[in-house]
Amino acid sequence: MNPIDRRRFVLAAGALLAVRPAIGQRPPDRGHLIGILHRSTRVDSVSDLAAFGEGLREGGFVEGQNLRIESRFADYEYRKLDRLAEELVRAKVEVIYASTTWPVYAAQAATKTIPIVFSGVNDPVSIKVVQSLARPGGNITGVSLASAELTAKRVQLMRELFPGEGRLGVVYDKDSAKACQIELKDIANAGKKLGIDVLQLPYDVKTDLEGAFKTARRANIAALLIPTTYETQRFGAELALLSSSSRIPMIHSGSEAVEAGGLMSYGPERNWNGRRAGNYVARVLKGAKPADLPVEQPTRYELVINLTTAKALGITIPQAVLLRANRVIE
Repeated sequence: MNPIDRRRFVLAAGALLAVRPAIGQRPPDRGHLIGILHRSTRVDSVSDLAAFGEGLREGGFVEGQNLRIESRFADYEYRKLDRLAEELVRAKVEVIYASTTWPVYAAQAATKTIPIVFSGVNDPVSIKVVQSLARPGGNITGVSLASAELTAKRVQLMRELFPGEGRLGVVYDKDSAKACQIELKDIANAGKKLGIDVLQLPYDVKTDLEGAFKTARRANIAALLIPTTYETQRFGAELALLSSSSRIPMIHSGSEAVEAGGLMSYGPERNWNGRRAGNYVARVLKGAKPADLPVEQPTRYELVINLTTAKALGITIPQAVLLRANRVIE
């Protein structure tokens, strides 16, 4: 290599070395920004958010890599949701994950353009969240857990467990029920068809719970049903303790409560809705429009029975019910 060529090579190599750091120092792509709006506390939301994150990963999005998340928790103070939803809008999130009815209402009031995905709205058509399940039509879509058919099946299971009893109690969060009365009506209708009287036992604070169980005992309630939409989070431990001490069995929508000592659950697989909502958010981030994404409902349900609890309460589970169980805890 002659001196001139050597000089050109050195200059070219130096220029390349000068460029490489610039390329390496380029600010990384911070990725998409989404918002999470939850009615509960951060601690009580851990299970749902883990499933939601799993759904996002299945769709190709991972927080810290190509995704950023702004989270807001109302800590069960429903009046805070409107302000928190507005904060997410001001943060310019691309999608809002609003799990249940109250957060959806708040997000809906805050924006008509940012996509909103839910995971636990009972009947989104009747409460005017979407135009129809097949074609939501606006900026909101998601996953609906409950249906009249599922509710009727759960009441039917209670009839099979307690064929000679005529009264059923329903324990639910009073504030949640203000947002959606559909499932309570479905329970009452299903009970009427089966000749079962349904006694509503709403709760607001912990001190309400003991009174609700005393009312259930005085009314000779055979069992207490926890609606799908109002699956308890705040007072789960207290409800389980009162169920045991009063010897009134509780039937849940989710298996997690049965693993903690509940008698029976019948509903979708655990955290199915959170994971599917994560899938929906991923699809929206890739360009899908909520108006064209049908509201998804579960197609598979699982029956879980806790035989240890049944024995402790002196309840004999009919063989026909046991044979249909997906899982029996002994």
